[in-house]
This record gives sequence, structure tokens and C-alpha cells, in this order.
Amino acid sequence: MKKFYRILLFGLMLPLLTACPAPDDFWGYTAYQPILMSRSQLETSILRKEPQPIVNPGKLYRFQHYILINEKYKGVHVIDNQDPKSPQNIAFIQVPGNIDFAVKQNVLYVDNAVDLVAIDISNPQDIQVAKRIRFALPPLSPPDNLSGDVDMGNVPADAVVVGWELKQNKE
Repeated sequence: MKKFYRILLFGLMLPLLTACPAPDDFWGYTAYQPILMSRSQLETSILRKEPQPIVNPGKLYRFQHYILINEKYKGVHVIDNQDPKSPQNIAFIQVPGNIDFAVKQNVLYVDNAVDLVAIDISNPQDIQVAKRIRFALPPLSPPDNLSGDVDMGNVPADAVVVGWELKQNKE
């Protein structure tokens, strides 16, 4: 009887040990195309703007009586939370290519596509870029982490990927 159960168990587990091969064109092809910006535009792109609606939020961070919310690929929302019953969206810090950020003391550290930038936010109404480290980070990957068919051949030499958008069907 034990032998029967062993054979039955082996028979049930056998499909788990096999894999179906994927078609050759299945892996590595992203559904996104890059959004590009010139290097000179990137280096002047960090600006304080009027509040904007939160559409694609990422990381959230509490700084003093503010809440900072990342808007993926766009920048950081500044919310005044002095009255937690009525938080006020007071500013948007435009940072193209921004995915992540951190805060230490009065400095907001952001990824500005491939650059690491330190922004003085001691006064969120009047931000100042304190330092930029060029090419400190790897290029932005597509949201699906597939880059097999991204054609970067016709891209100008000074272009930087600051975001991704879904490809438009050409059919």
C-alpha cells in the first residue's frame, strides 16, 4: 500500500517538475517607450510649482509638519499637515525622472533620472538645489522591467530617460 501512495504522490508531483517553454518572442519585450529630456533641460528641471493633483503616488514621508508624497516620474507633492483634520496641498516640486526620495534634516535627496540631487527644503515655498551628482544612478528601467525591444538607436547623445509611457499601437 505504501508503494501505491509513493507512486501516486510521484505522479501528482511530476507536472510540477516540468515547465512549458515560452515562445522566443515572449520574454524581454516591454510595452513602454521612453520619455526623453536633454541633459541641459534635466539640469534646470527642478522647480517649485503650484499644487497639482496626486495621480500616481509612490513613497510617502513625514517631514516636520509636512507630508511629502512622490509622484512617480514627475516629482514630490508637499502637503501641509499642521492641521491633520484638514491637510493642504501647498506645493509641487517638479523632479523629472523621480522614483524615490529621502529626507535628512532640511535636505530632500531625490533621483532626477540618472542624477542624485540634494534640495534645501527648509522653506518648502522657496526650494534651492544644493548639490547635483551627475550620473550617480543607473538609467530608469521600464515599469515592467523589460527592455528587450527598447530602441535607443535614434536617441540624441545628450538625451536622458525621465519616464516611460505605454506604446501606441500602430495597427
